Amino acid sequence: MMGCRSKDGTQRRDARVSSSWSKRILCLAPILLAGLGPVSGYAQEPFRGKQVRLIVGAPPGGGYDAYARLLGNHIGRHIPGNPVVIVQNMPGAASITLVNHLVNAAPRDGGTIGAVLNLTGTFPMLFPTHAKFDARDLNWIGSMLRETGIALARTDAKIKDLRDATNKEVVVAGSTGATNSFPSFSNAFAGTKFKIVLGYPGTRDGMLAVERKEVDALVGITYASVKATSAEALQDGKINLFIQFGLRRHPDLPGVSWIFDHARTDDDKAAMELMFSPQEFGRPFVLPPAVTADTIKMMRSAFDSTMTDPNFLDEAARRKMDIDPVTGIDIATMVAKLAKTPPHIVNSVRALVGDVP
Repeated sequence: MMGCRSKDGTQRRDARVSSSWSKRILCLAPILLAGLGPVSGYAQEPFRGKQVRLIVGAPPGGGYDAYARLLGNHIGRHIPGNPVVIVQNMPGAASITLVNHLVNAAPRDGGTIGAVLNLTGTFPMLFPTHAKFDARDLNWIGSMLRETGIALARTDAKIKDLRDATNKEVVVAGSTGATNSFPSFSNAFAGTKFKIVLGYPGTRDGMLAVERKEVDALVGITYASVKATSAEALQDGKINLFIQFGLRRHPDLPGVSWIFDHARTDDDKAAMELMFSPQEFGRPFVLPPAVTADTIKMMRSAFDSTMTDPNFLDEAARRKMDIDPVTGIDIATMVAKLAKTPPHIVNSVRALVGDVP
């Protein structure tokens, strides 16, 4: 009030005091606001200055490894804080070794992503003695493409379609996951005569076994893997594709036998849907259980953004790798639906594939 009544300098003195207090308030503002929650750009970027581990549940050199490394080259740009993404391999038991690590040991901060085999979604039902986890507990963040499983053989093995595999014994390389379960299922369901030679570490080793004539065929490798790792052999006519496994015929393979053509009853069809539904989320990536909802949302968003990143798509095109993404929410929905498969169907499929993860 004195500043208002006086014209002898008091008003100017009050102005200087007011200015001084304004500066003090501005200096104190960040401290006061800190108690109200994060406001800085750094606080909104939890992975700034950190690393994200992308662990592949398969050996180096195969299709799963190739897709994971492609993702690792780009997803860091879409994670807040732009962390460095380190790709590592943890093969074993059709990625169950990796899933067990995610469930029991991996940090819950979102800094560990698993690239798991697509059968992870059904393994707890089909191989309960090996898979001690519930697939619904994993946090599915997305898949890079839908898949079609393939049976391929050397051309000189003279196996042109499924019927040829019912007329004579066909020796196949068993590595992990589908390369064991698909031929077992086909033997029981379609009458094929696949003899599985177990012990190959991954699909790359199985393909080498075909090339070296140790075996006749590889059953359960994906079409995307064939194009990514064996395109030259396919183009040169050294290998022949003779069965496709999936919920739908692949548009590139109109002349290749489709396993669903052999479904004779509704139960048969339900069994095949349980067996081959995982093809729909063919290259899945997961976070461990108990990760916060905000972190899951952030990683799903980063994944989805990567799938439309021009640099990512350009590299995929250069490497001739198909991209047909599925969202994490869609995968989680499918996994939940599969978990409701009637027990008698689960038991019939389990009996068909045996206890071979």
